[in-house]
This record gives sequence, structure tokens and C-alpha cells, in this order.
Amino acid sequence: MRSVPLAKQIAGLSALLLVSVTGVAKAQYVPYGPFEVYPGTQLREGPGFKVLGDGLVIHPGIATELGYDSNMLMSSQPGGAGVLRLRAHVDLATRPPQRLDLDTRQFLKFRFGAAVEYRQFFSRDTRIGYPQQVNAQSEADLRIKEGDPLSFRLYNQFLVTNDARNLEVASTQTFAPRIFNRLSLLGTYRPYGGPLEIGLSESLRFDYYVQSELSRNRSFQNDLALWGAYRLLPQTQIKLEVRSSWTNYYGEGAVIPNSAPLRITAGIQSLIFPWLGVSLYLGYGNSLHYGLSETPQLVGDLSAYRYNNFVGGLEGRLLLVPRMSLRLGWARDFFDSIYATYLRDDRLYISYEHNPWRSLWLSAGFETYLRAYGPLVTPATLYYRAYKNGATSRSDVLVSLNAEASYRPLSWLSAGISYSLLADITDFGFVDGAGTRMDAGFLKHVVLFKADISY
Repeated sequence: MRSVPLAKQIAGLSALLLVSVTGVAKAQYVPYGPFEVYPGTQLREGPGFKVLGDGLVIHPGIATELGYDSNMLMSSQPGGAGVLRLRAHVDLATRPPQRLDLDTRQFLKFRFGAAVEYRQFFSRDTRIGYPQQVNAQSEADLRIKEGDPLSFRLYNQFLVTNDARNLEVASTQTFAPRIFNRLSLLGTYRPYGGPLEIGLSESLRFDYYVQSELSRNRSFQNDLALWGAYRLLPQTQIKLEVRSSWTNYYGEGAVIPNSAPLRITAGIQSLIFPWLGVSLYLGYGNSLHYGLSETPQLVGDLSAYRYNNFVGGLEGRLLLVPRMSLRLGWARDFFDSIYATYLRDDRLYISYEHNPWRSLWLSAGFETYLRAYGPLVTPATLYYRAYKNGATSRSDVLVSLNAEASYRPLSWLSAGISYSLLADITDFGFVDGAGTRMDAGFLKHVVLFKADISY
């Protein structure tokens, strides 16, 4: 999804597994609410250079990865390729409080990160050859009066990527260049600095496919959320949130109707023991599609064109030994799709991260997505003659496994190895213009050796 290590990026899931490892447990450490399809990432950084009157720190770096991808095209007929990735990145941030000479609260905290990545594939498979790709990302995060009763956050995320959106892969569009941008503004208010927190956020999201033949998948979303949270005990908090959106596929020939998704959730999170924190939330969600009569290019049960069911999640986080984090849980949510009016995911996951010795870091994660789609777009929308066996519905099981070991012998140098597996298990498929059947399911393995110089 973005310029992060390939074992995480190709899976498109494991960015969700990155967790902080700390010996001090707090209730706030449990992620709350539906997971983000495009989560933010931070680049690895070292000591950094002080700039601009000693108020900012700049962290430049360059990383390289070399390995093998068993199914570069994410196809039911795999084709392997060697992989070389080069990534230049830079991170600019205000100096963290622990590095300031005076123990004073910062009025402004700012962080900007950017990366450009070059990929080269090597394969004797005529379907692959020696393609080249360029990805890029940037993130800007401005925090105003963080920790005060009234605080604000402005965040922007920008991506130029060739990777599949939401892991929705059709063979003719496996690597479709896409530009993504999300701009978010968040304000929180804690009356008199007490246990009550009121929050309001506004977010704008653009997803732009560069190729004109995929213009119908270009989309815009506006997202507005209002919540209230109350801390009952020092480590127990309850929360009520209302989130309303508007989603529009605006490209020429777009067939997915507009929608105004709505979610209402209530939950609780608590630190039950010093080594165990839990989070539970439940609620109602509705994709609220409209204009269906103006969109005849859908197949399937049109009476179920809206998602209209519960959303929720349950997570536990364990700190059983020092410098080790274990996280496991379940979550259900629905999302807009380029292949249907919506997709629904039931996500089961477990992740592990451990710093067992000095600068040695170990991490692993396993996720399963039980995915079901609403009414599908017509096959011609995806440039196919038909769906295999005349299917009018689709469901998938996505399985992701990731493992990584890295060692930092110097503050500015790290090296490691990673392995990832991604499987899409489904009986769904496509029929092209020549009548050839192609399964949508696939299996891929990626092994990478990596080095990162970051100061």
C-alpha cells in the first residue's frame, strides 16, 4: 500500500500489526474502533541532525531490499521474480521532549516524512520480464497544544502506489498506478482537564487511478466523526462515537452508486491487570447507498445493495514479559469497493513483537479476513466477458502471515530478513474475451533481505 518493507506492503495488511513495545502499560494503548484501510506509517529513524536553531531534527536515510517474490502478479498461475528495492527517505520533526534542555510543554509538535522508492523485478517469465516501478509517500502531522484541555491535530497522507487497493485484485489491474491523499483535522476538548473528552474530526480522502480506462474507479470521500469518552477509572474509559461519511465514485462511466455510510458505536477499554488490556466496541453500520435505479450495471441480489448490520471489535493486549507485546482480536467493518456496492470484512488477527536482546527485534503476525461482497459490478466494467460459472455473488478468505527479524548494531544501521505469505482463497473467477477462465484466488510468498541506513 505504501513504501514500507515489501513483506508488509505486498500483503497490505501487516501495517496494522505494528505496535509499540513498552514496559509501562496504559489503557490508552489499545487501538479503538474500526481499523484504517490506509494506516499511517513512520520511517525508521536514528539520532538525527539538529537544524533551525536547534528546534528541529532531520533524519535522512536510505534502505535496500533484495529477495524473491513467488507470485509477482498475484495470479492463480504464479510467476516468480527476483526483487530489488531502493528507498530514500527523510523525516523532519520537532525535537522530542526528552531531548529538550528545558522540561517545558511544546505548543507545536510537527513531523514530516517522505520517501521515494524504486523497484526492479527480474524474471524469465514472459508475463513479467523486467518491469520497473516507482512509489512515493509523504506524511505531515501537526499537533497543537497536545495534552492541553483544548488541542488540535492536522494530518495529511499522500501516496503514489502501484499496489492493489484493499487487496482487491483482478488480473488485468494487478498493478494499476494510483494516487491517494487523505487530509484530516481533529479537535479534542477536555473540560477543565477532567475525565471527559469530546472530539470532532473531519477527513477528506481522494483515490485517483491514473489510467483513463480505470477512471470509473476514481473516488472521493468525506468523513465526519463526533465522539465522547469518559474515564471511569484511571485505566478504564468508555466511548460513544457517531461517524458519517459521503462516498462518490466520480470518474467517467462510474457504476457504483453514491453512498453515505453511517456508523454508531459504543465501547469500553480497560487495563484489567498490569499485563492485560482489553478493548470492546459494538454498534450499527449502514452503507446507505442511493441512486440504485440510475445504476443498472450491477449483478446479484439488488435487495441487499446496502450493508445493514452490526460492526464491532474485541481486542486483548498482553505484556507477559518485559519488552514483549502480544495482541489478538476480532473486528467487523464494511468498506467501499471498486468491485461491488460494498465489501464486509470479519478480521481475526494475532501479532507479536519482541525485543529479546539489545537491538534485536522479532515480530510476527497472522491475519484472516472473511470477506463478503454486496451486489457486483457487471463483468464488462472490469473488461471481462463474464464471471466464472455465471456467479452473481462473491466471497473470499484472505490469509496473511508475516515474520521479521532485524538487528541494529549501530544507532544508524539496521539489517534484517523477512518472510510473508498472502493467500486469497475463493472459487470466484473471470472469463476473458477469448473465453479463458481465470481464478481470482492466488498464493504468494515473499522473502527479503534488507539493510537500512537511517540517521
